Amino acid sequence: MKKIKTTLLTITTILCMAACQNEGDYKVIRKQVLDRHDQIMMDGEKAMNDKMMLDTLALSGLAKLKAQQPSLDTAAEHREIKRLTKKLDDADERMNDWMHNFKTDVDGKSNQEAVDYFNGQKTKIAQLDSLYKAVLKESTGYLRKFNLKADTTMKSMDHMKM
Repeated sequence: MKKIKTTLLTITTILCMAACQNEGDYKVIRKQVLDRHDQIMMDGEKAMNDKMMLDTLALSGLAKLKAQQPSLDTAAEHREIKRLTKKLDDADERMNDWMHNFKTDVDGKSNQEAVDYFNGQKTKIAQLDSLYKAVLKESTGYLRKFNLKADTTMKSMDHMKM
């Protein structure tokens, strides 16, 4: 009987320790979220660079291009520039909203609550990463149409690696 109790106690202890380890350490997940944020901020800089190039194109570049290409529909190009600029601004605004609402402090939360919170934030930051990648692909492609290139010193990063 004593041997059975000892065995059950050992098994219960092992299971409890395994369960505690399975929930993860919130600090590791929080660091992953913050590292991803830092990487995405570089895309935010590229987005603002693209936005400035689009603004310059709209203010003076299209007029010069029209002189070279009389068939260019500058009204349509202005609409496209405005649409892309809005998408870049929206991505930036969503990132700012996320940063404003993100809390690194976990006071009063259990480890599991903190893990759940940071896993949720990890999902949100992944969505922001996808948004930036999509809008940057679109804006960069549009700028290339006019042989305009973004600052090549900023390298695109693969933010999916963690």
